[in-house]
Amino acid sequence: MEQDITLTIRHKGAAAAVVVSIAVSMVVAVHYFHQSAALVPEMGAVGSGLLFFRNRAWLDQLIPFYSYIVVAALFGFGLSTYVEAPIWLKIPLTLAVVLTGLIVIKVPALPALSAGLLPIYLDIHSWWYPVAVATLMGIEALVALVWLRPSFRRDRAKSWQLEHVGRVTGSLVVALLVMALFGSPLVMVPPLLVAMSERAQHLSRGRLVLDDFVTMIWLVTPFELSIGLLLLTHDPYVIVLSLLVAYVGSTLLKKQIGPVFALAMVPLLFGYAIDERLIGLALVGSAVAQFSPFVAAKIVDVLGSARASIANRLTFGDFVGEDADS
Repeated sequence: MEQDITLTIRHKGAAAAVVVSIAVSMVVAVHYFHQSAALVPEMGAVGSGLLFFRNRAWLDQLIPFYSYIVVAALFGFGLSTYVEAPIWLKIPLTLAVVLTGLIVIKVPALPALSAGLLPIYLDIHSWWYPVAVATLMGIEALVALVWLRPSFRRDRAKSWQLEHVGRVTGSLVVALLVMALFGSPLVMVPPLLVAMSERAQHLSRGRLVLDDFVTMIWLVTPFELSIGLLLLTHDPYVIVLSLLVAYVGSTLLKKQIGPVFALAMVPLLFGYAIDERLIGLALVGSAVAQFSPFVAAKIVDVLGSARASIANRLTFGDFVGEDADS
């Protein structure tokens, strides 16, 4: 038993070291080439999900999972670069296209939502962004392939059911309404949208409990820590500390929330222009990410009940009509 625990700690420590090393390499490359478009926070979530949490659904469809994230990044980059439209139109369009693709091809690559949205949020027009997504996440996928040797069994990932899609879609609609209410998309940064979608997909309870509030606070704790450290030091390498806190906290709290690691790196995107207001916006966004799936689930249940009621009435009407004819 003790040997198993020691082995698990070593494996998780090695996984955390790999992801942190790739993150540091990314920051070094960005400073060397002076290309902020190469900052990809979602690599923290993808690397942690593959190597630290060993998400079986991702590992079993590793190549489609990785490929779809790259395709989503290219789509978002193309929309940002070549389509003249307001951001309030581009965001829901990207969400609709990426989510539809996930449903059609049945690959559980929800991080693709963030990969597609980031260039739109930041108005990125540099090819460094899709290249960085393909390279950084390609390295993580390669490490997972060599180290963990996934089985690639497609049957494991066919977990998307209509009701789950309804919950995810409803949650995203709520998030868009909150963005409109606050007049800023930054209230729901892309990794928060991923966290919300994952929660909606796997929601198993119909009521709130204390753990939901703990998760809400934990979701943005590394994010807030990164903001504070960047404001104090203006040193991008402080994200190493935030990532380490995320790994330790995830282990102690027993929470497998990949977007936490992406959120720890999001403040890097703002550089010296980082604003204290992001702290408050992140708390609002975390609350929306945690609780909007409950609202969406209730709406789906109500619509399902209404549809069943209408179907019963129509069936009863046909039955009465047949009796009258006889």
